Amino acid sequence: MLKGASRPDLAVDPYRVAPRVPCFVPVVTSSLDRSWSSNLSVTGLGLTGFVTGRGAPAQDSDLEVELRLGPAQVIRAPGRVAWSTNVRPDGRVALGIRFDDASARTRAALARFVADHRPRVVVGLASPREQELVRAVLPHVELVFVDHRDDLREEVLRSCSSMLVFAHDATTLGAYLSAVWRAHDDAASAPGDLPRAPITLCTTVAPDRLLPLVTDGRLFEVLRPPVDGQALADSIARSCDRWAMQVELGWAAMLLEGLSLRQRAPGRLSAATHAPHIVRASARMQRAYELVRIVASHDVPALLVGETGTGKELAAREIHALSPRASTAFVAQDCGALTETLLESELFGHVRGAFTGATADHPGLFQIANGGTIFLDEIQNTSPALQAKLLRVVEHGEVRPVGGAKVRRVDVRLIAASNIDLRAAVREQRFRADFFYRLNRFPIELPPLREHPDDILPLARHFTATLCESMHRPRAPLDPAFEEALTAYAWPGNIRELRNAIERAILLTPEGEALRAETLPDELRGRTESFATGLDAQIAAVERRIIESALDRHRGVIRRAARELQVNAVTLARRMRRLGITVE
Repeated sequence: MLKGASRPDLAVDPYRVAPRVPCFVPVVTSSLDRSWSSNLSVTGLGLTGFVTGRGAPAQDSDLEVELRLGPAQVIRAPGRVAWSTNVRPDGRVALGIRFDDASARTRAALARFVADHRPRVVVGLASPREQELVRAVLPHVELVFVDHRDDLREEVLRSCSSMLVFAHDATTLGAYLSAVWRAHDDAASAPGDLPRAPITLCTTVAPDRLLPLVTDGRLFEVLRPPVDGQALADSIARSCDRWAMQVELGWAAMLLEGLSLRQRAPGRLSAATHAPHIVRASARMQRAYELVRIVASHDVPALLVGETGTGKELAAREIHALSPRASTAFVAQDCGALTETLLESELFGHVRGAFTGATADHPGLFQIANGGTIFLDEIQNTSPALQAKLLRVVEHGEVRPVGGAKVRRVDVRLIAASNIDLRAAVREQRFRADFFYRLNRFPIELPPLREHPDDILPLARHFTATLCESMHRPRAPLDPAFEEALTAYAWPGNIRELRNAIERAILLTPEGEALRAETLPDELRGRTESFATGLDAQIAAVERRIIESALDRHRGVIRRAARELQVNAVTLARRMRRLGITVE
């Protein structure tokens, strides 16, 4: 599968990749400890290992590598670091090594190894007659026969593309498979990412004993004796292809991460800087972002509190950008956008067979964000049961996929956000107190736009510039009446509502002309006109605008809008009827 594989031309010649094969063998280099290769070609190799006291090798640095390709074949070659991933919290790093200065003899040895490479298939518990069948139908692969579970060593499993097990006794089969998984877990603690070799089982054991293993994803295929030779050959070919694809995907992910870090070099913001697109003209916002700067350098959970549209996700991204995790993943999830079951699966992942439609293992967002930051918006929408699981992640760094039995360790910084008073939710027993106090270690309040009006016009000018640029049109000036209308409005939808109003105005304004008040939504222009009406009409207009904005933000769900407005849902529905507000 991997032989002859290639990737799109990246327009950078040093990264061009020759045909490669998976090659999991120990590599000796002074720059890394406990290193293993992941793939090998004539022009270079990928490897993973743990950094030593010297730190990770720098881009384009030279290093000597030594790897054993066979019992009597040791390759020593000068290499150069083509790309490097971010160093993981446990000290692990992946590198791409080029053999630019390798001798002709070394290149010839590597070329022979790549050309002669064959997938390795481990055959377990086969009788002499079954071994004869396997040799007859699988002449194109390297066969390793293992007669006892104690012979399942790391060096056997690490380079194994597929496993074939013959067993007709449930007890013997269970003991052997347990040894396989235990040995695999031990091997997986090594620095190289080790795909689990698919297992094809030839057995007469009752199907009901095997069904849990199949639904759990621990078995690839089950063949019933008498085994047809062609069916066996096809099954092993499919399993080898699947394993090779897993290797390829893992290698590609490391390569893309390394190239991304190289393109972003130096790539890490200092603690004294901030993202240039964040507007903070008012003293209120400057104080809030001073807290953002302070908490960014300390690896503790943060809680962002503020109304919808005040820029909580932008502040979370700022914390991540100013933190030591800046070059790692930032993952965001709106907890109010999914049902509880779907949200749990999205956050923690699920295993194959966990529920109807779960046809494969699915990694959760915590696993995807491992080493980086996860941002959970509208954290108040999580259930107490899910809050208990999130608390365990925060305290112990442990996640358990839905339907899985194995706990997985993650190193993730959690930033949460809420648009309601969580203390009140705790008093009303709608939010777990222990989880709240764990999140509330460093709260940051982001004020509504009406409380820092000095930022309205700077934000408007910023949105005008960025939106005009994205629309490929010249930047439009702001008419004085347009600016007056912006500053006179209360902005219940906060910064998000302001951006939407600016975008609408740009679309309604011909190129080259200034943005005028006539292009603003009716509720903005109606504020100055409403003084001609009575007090009751003005109050009703403001109340209608606030309720409609809340319903828009919550997609017409009255219960959620009522919670934000801190009124009973029945009371809100009665006011809607009085004001003539309907929900489609």
